[in-house]
Amino acid sequence: MHARRPSKPWRLVVSSPDGPVTKPQRSEAATHTAIDEEKQTNADRIIVEKWADGRWDEWIRWVRTDNTWHAE
Repeated sequence: MHARRPSKPWRLVVSSPDGPVTKPQRSEAATHTAIDEEKQTNADRIIVEKWADGRWDEWIRWVRTDNTWHAE
């Protein structure tokens, strides 16, 4: 049995001092906008996940090194 597709099938998992924070997104475009906004914060890691085949799959991971963001 497959889990039901969420209304926000994209999400960011952003590092924070209190642990990872999940930020759901409605579309790929909204996700790209949210990534750009998170890159302006103190976060040092952003993981983007997409709902597919009944589970969350990692889509891309961004890591900050020396004030520069790199996709892994």
